[in-house]
Amino acid sequence: MESRKVQSVGGGTLTVSLPREWADAAGLAAGDSVDLHAHLDGVLVVQPGASEDDDTSHVTVHAEDEDRLGTAVRAAYTAGYRTIALDASGGVTTGQRRALDRAVRGLPGLNVVEEGGDELRLRYVLDPAEVSVSQSVRQLAFVARSVGRDAADALADGRDVSFDDRTSQASRLSAMVERHFSRALSRLDEVDALGLTRPRLAELRTTAHELREVTGDAARLASVAGDVDAKSASTREVVALAGTAREAVDGATRSVLGDADATAAHDALATVRGLRDDLDALDRRLFEAADADYRLVRAADAVRDIGGRAERIASVGVQRGLRDGASVAPTDAPGPPQ
Repeated sequence: MESRKVQSVGGGTLTVSLPREWADAAGLAAGDSVDLHAHLDGVLVVQPGASEDDDTSHVTVHAEDEDRLGTAVRAAYTAGYRTIALDASGGVTTGQRRALDRAVRGLPGLNVVEEGGDELRLRYVLDPAEVSVSQSVRQLAFVARSVGRDAADALADGRDVSFDDRTSQASRLSAMVERHFSRALSRLDEVDALGLTRPRLAELRTTAHELREVTGDAARLASVAGDVDAKSASTREVVALAGTAREAVDGATRSVLGDADATAAHDALATVRGLRDDLDALDRRLFEAADADYRLVRAADAVRDIGGRAERIASVGVQRGLRDGASVAPTDAPGPPQ
């Protein structure tokens, strides 16, 4: 660290000189613009403005790279690049275009904006100032809740069900949150545009990731619905435990989103502890039963995984409460001595 004197240049304007080594490394010269970010803790950050080239990911496409093309586009999107330039010698093949279209469908805000010759350009067209990460997480919570409820109902009724549309929607919402989080790590103007602090963005990103996984776990729970005896006591128990796991996810998520205080997060953690005990007991009975259906073990494992997601979201809710100055003890904590 080095110290610099603040100087006055007239008219009430205050200036401070930039370190020459830093300016050279950033490619700055007299007349260039920089971004200034004033933080609530009193820190002022100076950051070079992002150039078009710095904000562009260049991907070279080879004929055999249809699957890798989609992977590269998704990676560049998640990393936060605003423009993705695909360089394909000889043009983009039909197979590559199909792979590209599949990738773009799963990435909100990404559009093909230029196509011709050996190059194709995609651009993220959403303005971060108009994106609500909190609302995206709320939508994701709704999707996870609906998939979890319908998966348990399918298991109870013994009917096959598919959640492809809703799991795809969950993946899209999670991908957009992940993108803005990644971009905010390197661009403070992204944080400013989103209207969030970095810690808050990290909380929402973790919650979005876990909610996306909840939809996958719930779909896995429903995958055995048409194959097991819906009327058996063990199946009914799995259905009930799935409802308990879903309630834990709901309570934990509400604590993160600010719809409930940290007490809801502590309650969710307590619920998950009880859920694990009940699942352990169910696993033992299924293991010892001569006529146990192994597919119910898979269903119980999916419920256990949902409980684990709830636990991780609840931990974020507890941390949020502490950052907000809450002083909350679990409901089963001992009281003060008499």
